[in-house]
Amino acid sequence: MTDACSVKWRYLALWFPFLSADRWRMQEGATGEQPDAPLALVAKVRGAIRLAAVNARAQALGIAPGLTLADARALHPDLLVADMDEAADRHWLKRLAEHCIDWSPRVATEPPDGITLDIAGSEHLFGGEAGLVAQVEEAFATLGMNVRMTVASTAQGAQALARHAPLPISDERAALRALPVTALRLEAEATLGLQRAGLKRLGDVAARGAASIASRFG
Repeated sequence: MTDACSVKWRYLALWFPFLSADRWRMQEGATGEQPDAPLALVAKVRGAIRLAAVNARAQALGIAPGLTLADARALHPDLLVADMDEAADRHWLKRLAEHCIDWSPRVATEPPDGITLDIAGSEHLFGGEAGLVAQVEEAFATLGMNVRMTVASTAQGAQALARHAPLPISDERAALRALPVTALRLEAEATLGLQRAGLKRLGDVAARGAASIASRFG
């Protein structure tokens, strides 16, 4: 029998930073259009048409979610625009997760744009962690999906590193401590409270101790 205490927990986190735009391009994008043309998906927010998601090319031009459509077009008049479809994005994320069962039977979605795989005990089938990561990256690149990935000893840590840390990572603990407190994915009010208290990074929070943080921030 395997000693449970000897199990090495490892999780592979996938983050799709341009999931909405990548999904739209593959499912609904008109043929013949330049695949790297700046693209924005828009939604109506309090009476104004604002950008809800963009692709990598638009981001490189300084076009970011939250801008009004008018401001975005002032930056790039030929910006390609489509309606945001959150339901389609959720369905697409589930389809991507189903594809991940090829690498692990334990797959969880991290809405709206992430997936986590429990790879403990399965990575050796793909040549180790590095081999598995390379295979997953190639598969999603073939699908046309931009993805950032990293492996860590906890699911939450892996997702935080994939979303916020410079890659590749050589020291998981140090990389986690260097992350901004936004990596905790707390409510905006709680995040602002930590920042106002001078707790800018996870290492700052860890140094205070759980009891001290809980008594002040809940």
